[in-house]
Amino acid sequence: MKYALNVCAALLLAGTLLAADQPAQPAKVKQIKVQPDKGADVSSLKSIVQSITRDAKTNDQKAISVYNFMLISHFHCAYPQEKEKIPALKCVNVYGWGLCGGLHAVQGSLYRELGWKWRFVGWSTPGHTTVEAEYDGRWHYLDSFLKFYAWMPDPADPTKRTIAGEEDIKQNPGIVTDNFVMDESRKLYYAKDNRFVVIDGKANWTAPSFLGCGDPPNGVLTGTKSSKQGVSPPGWAVVQFDGNYSADVNLAPGYSLTLTWEAIKDAWFWGASKKAPEHSCSDKDYRNDPVAGPIHEPYRSANPKRSWANGKLTFSPDLSSEAVLKSLAAVDNAKWEGGALAAADAAKPASVTIELQSPYVISRAQGEAEVDSAEVSTDGGKKWKKVALADFSADVAGSYSALVKLTFSKPLKALKLEAIVQCNRGALPYLSPGKNKVAVSLADAKELGDNKLVVTYAYNMGSRGKTYEQLCDSGNEIAKGHSAVWSDKPTVVQKTFAAADLPATIEIDIPTPKDKQPVYPRMLFVRREVISANAKPLPLPEGAAEAKPAAADELKELPNPFTIGYTAPAPVKPRKTVTKAFELQLGHAVSQEGEVAENHFIKTAPKETWFMLVGGELKGLPAAKEIAAARLMIPVVNAHPRAPTKAAVTLLAAPFEANKPYDFAKLGEPAGTGILPKQPETGNY
Repeated sequence: MKYALNVCAALLLAGTLLAADQPAQPAKVKQIKVQPDKGADVSSLKSIVQSITRDAKTNDQKAISVYNFMLISHFHCAYPQEKEKIPALKCVNVYGWGLCGGLHAVQGSLYRELGWKWRFVGWSTPGHTTVEAEYDGRWHYLDSFLKFYAWMPDPADPTKRTIAGEEDIKQNPGIVTDNFVMDESRKLYYAKDNRFVVIDGKANWTAPSFLGCGDPPNGVLTGTKSSKQGVSPPGWAVVQFDGNYSADVNLAPGYSLTLTWEAIKDAWFWGASKKAPEHSCSDKDYRNDPVAGPIHEPYRSANPKRSWANGKLTFSPDLSSEAVLKSLAAVDNAKWEGGALAAADAAKPASVTIELQSPYVISRAQGEAEVDSAEVSTDGGKKWKKVALADFSADVAGSYSALVKLTFSKPLKALKLEAIVQCNRGALPYLSPGKNKVAVSLADAKELGDNKLVVTYAYNMGSRGKTYEQLCDSGNEIAKGHSAVWSDKPTVVQKTFAAADLPATIEIDIPTPKDKQPVYPRMLFVRREVISANAKPLPLPEGAAEAKPAAADELKELPNPFTIGYTAPAPVKPRKTVTKAFELQLGHAVSQEGEVAENHFIKTAPKETWFMLVGGELKGLPAAKEIAAARLMIPVVNAHPRAPTKAAVTLLAAPFEANKPYDFAKLGEPAGTGILPKQPETGNY
């Protein structure tokens, strides 16, 4: 047999040779896990629910945690496309988008992990697929596609309320009509008793927002009214609960996996689609959302719409040791010699086979090596195709594993293969403001041998100049980057571990200046690499600064996003209300360009900005610290005929003089806003 003869020849030539095209696996280090303590553990469906519900005390709270996880990890877009059905865990890690049935299939798979029954319920008006969970003896409806759920009274529950099911809403529409109010400024809905307002001097900014992409509450009523009998298959459309997929990261020496939070131009995979995947409603899904908004806010400057993210799987082996052979999937007539891979029989060409495999789908691939030819197989070596090593993207796109066979006659002194992979930004292991504990572990630390595991985090620090109270008073969104800045200088944390060091914990402080408000850092990448004892890790970003421990008073935190919505806010305490009338004098209008007019449209445009100056003396008011809220009434005689207009009031940092220009630098921050409804096309306003 040819195979047996090749084995014998290999043994005679050198002890460091492998059999021709030997179907052996590289000596991989398995299940390299990097898990921050505040994030979701997306290594399995079970680990997801265990990590996101860790603070839940009731089943309603567990359901909200699953719903919140879906808001963070998924967005609206047409279904992902692959040759086979897509397991829910793959949808979480690789894609993070889908239509209603697909998103709710992922949600249903998490309900199953909690031990609950689930059922899909279809609507005909509008066309929509929902999912319900059964716990505490009844069905409950949370819609991560529409972004909606509703509370209803429940005397039997210790909290006296529970999340309503679709049948509850059908029988009692008041659950929706009586309990939600639209925020005209932000164009979404809040529960009537839990709104983004300032209560006793504190902004209730963690009030859950609903229907943020523009769907009306009436759609929930017509939908539940037209609903069909629920069914409970383990999946919906292209998304199935289970399947042949593992989220394990397994790397042999010489490999690195770098996952980033940003997209590489056109480096996406979406089956046969010719259009890039992105959220169909711009940034509506997160800019006012206290759950997903703060986590996704740092990346909106690059692209407000949520889309795909990329990483790089790189094989750049250390050729200084014969141990490099253990990282290869197969060799034929090849040996290690003098810091290179060479032909054992110089009269014949040699070949080495490298495996590119990760939990993330490949969108592009390339290589660098002086070889005679390159071949690729995406079916485990059954079929091979010759490719151009400089770019073989078209031959591996859509694969999770590919074999690359390199044939050479001259010694191979340098070798690098790189696959760009696609990942879901909403499922990556982000860091949070404050103190982070990142657990690093392997399935079996002994597999590392004499090699080393290097874990690197890189991110940009940020902060916000406005408080949430100021954002509220200004009518601003909580996650649209208002008064928030992120450094251009990367901060890095890099730790190197030997087998004896693992498992381990990395402590990372994300501080906030004392006079600023916390935001999530802008994550750049998290990298896992296995290197030989004498090799160096991949280079750090240029100009990177090493992270340092922070002072305790700078470790400001934001709430656990998975717990937002657990509890209702405390009732608003009655306050004494005093009404006083002051006669204010209409001054004049001024433009940013220095023009003056007795009257003019108040407007802000790219080339023309006008403010109206109003003066007057406010006598007899209580001290400022005693005023919880104030209202300024302004008569409006003309407004835009085709759209509502937001008007803002700012206090002046210096008085104005009659009919003279005003320095716009002396305008204060907006102290309040109001919405002017659109003016009728004809007639008086």
